[in-house]
Amino acid sequence: MEPRPQLSRIPPFDRLPAETLARVAEAVDVLFFRRDQTVLTEQEAPDSLYVLTQGSVQVLAGGEVIARYGPEDCFDLEALLRRRSPGRIVAREDTVCLALPRAEFLYLLAECPEFADPLFAELAGRTAGSRPVDTHGELAGFMIAKIGDAYVHPPLQVTAASSIHEAARAMRDNRATSLLVVREDGEIGICSGTDLRNAVVIERRSPDAPVGDIASYGLVSLEEDDFLFNALLTMTRHSISRVVIRHDGAIRGVLEQVDLLSYLSNHSHLIAVQIERAGSREELAKASHELTRVIEALHGKGVKLRYIGQLLSELNKKLLGKLFTLIAPPELIDNACLVVMGSEGREEQILKTDQDNALLLRDGYTHPGLDAITQAFTEALVAFGYPPCPGNIMVSNPYWTKPLGAFKDEIFNWIKRPSEDGFMHFAIFFDAMPVAGDTALLDEAKRYLHQQLQSNSGFFAHFARATVSFETPLGFFQNFVTGKDGQHRDELDLKKGGIFPLTHGVRSLALEHRLEPTNTLERIEALEAKGVLTPARAAGLTEALTMMSTLRLTTGLRKLKAGLPQDNFVNPNELNKLERELLRDSFKIVNEFKKFITFHFKLNLVT
Repeated sequence: MEPRPQLSRIPPFDRLPAETLARVAEAVDVLFFRRDQTVLTEQEAPDSLYVLTQGSVQVLAGGEVIARYGPEDCFDLEALLRRRSPGRIVAREDTVCLALPRAEFLYLLAECPEFADPLFAELAGRTAGSRPVDTHGELAGFMIAKIGDAYVHPPLQVTAASSIHEAARAMRDNRATSLLVVREDGEIGICSGTDLRNAVVIERRSPDAPVGDIASYGLVSLEEDDFLFNALLTMTRHSISRVVIRHDGAIRGVLEQVDLLSYLSNHSHLIAVQIERAGSREELAKASHELTRVIEALHGKGVKLRYIGQLLSELNKKLLGKLFTLIAPPELIDNACLVVMGSEGREEQILKTDQDNALLLRDGYTHPGLDAITQAFTEALVAFGYPPCPGNIMVSNPYWTKPLGAFKDEIFNWIKRPSEDGFMHFAIFFDAMPVAGDTALLDEAKRYLHQQLQSNSGFFAHFARATVSFETPLGFFQNFVTGKDGQHRDELDLKKGGIFPLTHGVRSLALEHRLEPTNTLERIEALEAKGVLTPARAAGLTEALTMMSTLRLTTGLRKLKAGLPQDNFVNPNELNKLERELLRDSFKIVNEFKKFITFHFKLNLVT
């Protein structure tokens, strides 16, 4: 290959004078890389600027693609200037590069402004694009803070045989609000000042009674170098106000919620605390309306979508559970189980899309004002910003609020008398997760579900068929297929075209193998562990689903700011080059997965 004709067509080399271009062409080397071959390792100091003439490469950091380059691209300018590669650069296919030595490159920067100016402009734009301005600096600081940055109380310990009186004196002398209780078998529990007061004042226990009888065991603990973000998530998930902190397995102390909140005193988005303290629907609505700002802040900081989903799921469950306690009487709560389903049940609903919830009642239990309560619940969620479900899959619909026995009848019909609506209802219910009330009711319903499937193996293939029900919006020549007219002209549907086939295909495999997780990424991990998915296919599905879900979130936030309705459509022309390439690759993975599901369940034999 002759370098000079190639360089003369590639910016910014095409701007060089003829004699300078000849000098550059004389200096470059022609390099060839096989597919998956490493071009540069992470932190390696490159000695050349690479100019792609054929093929493509991608930059991997932390298991994620952070950049991608194709024909006529130069890489990596930033790595060359900083003398270290930001990640591992790998050839995506057989690739040919022209390597310009660093000395010649620096000469061009110094002597040829027509070469240097466009390169620096591109670098500045790329850097600005990869580091979004964070308008939520306070929350961003919280996202990188470690538990060790907050105050951790030194461990105060007493034996389980110590009296309540002795424990109270120890807490007073050490100015502590809690202490650890060690039993003879070595198990450690925790006891707070409130526990001591309630034991003596409310329960009328003797101050000489052993403190071990009132301690709580099964401690929740975290490592000292974990993130405060995870501490808040853990406290929210378990409804606790303190966690034990360890260092290399040994107890380092106790992190109190009040100290975590003290550290975060300038952070205004502590939704969990607002939800817990809400005494009315109006106060709960204020907490709900802050959720979008939290999502924006976390996403802007670059927090992985999976962790945003986990936190939002916990907050949403807290929100719905609190709302249910504000509306429903205690008797109803004790005899029912409120569940979220669909994307909410999978912990994958980030923005406030439509509601998917149900209420399972204990057999034989009736409540005279049930209709008014379920209607009020649905209307309150609408006021909080959760649109009603177009399919009416909400507790206000009697079909989704009924006794456990009636739900079992529906499960029987979904499996034994299948229909399109039945498959949809089954899929939504299969992802159900409890929010409030007696969770044993949902456990019993799911046990019954799996029992009915044991004698109906043919159901799996019919259920999986929906995986291939929508066309992937990718043409024969790998071009995007978008709408030709109407409201969604030049747009494609991310959910139907990519996200749904992956989530439903994975859900079908999880159903077949009786896996407990409801989250799609956790299901992929479990399927890989069982050998159902190869590591390569599992990694591809994870990458594709994460990419498309992140793109849907980014587009959704942008539409939200513009006052546009939330939907699943995106215009590929509005994406940058890396996003378009990643989306194209994601759709390729979707197509391959559809083929896998078709073969695995023998869908060509299903009518």
